[in-house]
Amino acid sequence: MKELLKEIWLGQIKEETEEKEIIRKYGREKIKEAEIKGFIRVRDEKVELTEKGRNRIKVVLAGGVFDILHPGHVFFLSKAGELGDILVVVVARDSTVRNRKRIPIVPSKQRVELVKALKPVDLAFIGRSENIFDILEEIQPDIVALGPNQYHVEKEIEMEGERRGMKLKAVRIKEFKACELSSTRAILQRIIDRNFPLTRQKQEEK
Repeated sequence: MKELLKEIWLGQIKEETEEKEIIRKYGREKIKEAEIKGFIRVRDEKVELTEKGRNRIKVVLAGGVFDILHPGHVFFLSKAGELGDILVVVVARDSTVRNRKRIPIVPSKQRVELVKALKPVDLAFIGRSENIFDILEEIQPDIVALGPNQYHVEKEIEMEGERRGMKLKAVRIKEFKACELSSTRAILQRIIDRNFPLTRQKQEEK
């Protein structure tokens, strides 16, 4: 039943909840059972979760730049996914990254495609606003997952959610993946260290 409810919730966010598609995948009996239990309603050939149905699933929201994906990113998203039933990831817009005095290496359209391909991720999209709290209102998550180095304060997120009529919990994932190249900065430094000397050597040989 939970898989059905997850599918419908994701479909609502994507605006893809055609009754015939849900029936084709799960069968009429499953849909009828969910309707009788008050988890879903069918309107104008669209399937929607009721409040009761929405309360049966836990949605986790995570965000980040995800510039040059590495094992640390995958570890963080895996841990975030373990906190609930659905993991939604917001990938920072290029303009947002620049406003934080960084220049993204990989464009946001490519970064979001890579994040979408990761196994723990159910849904990923590019941030639509400079204000992270606008995303909270759109997704209405139960949990906001924060990485060990993300600057947001848990209590501030919870208070802002409450101010906007949401009851959510912010969770800091303090663990991190220990590996040789566990940050974008380390990867870039390795590229510089290993390639620039070779470039200079080739120029000297000409």
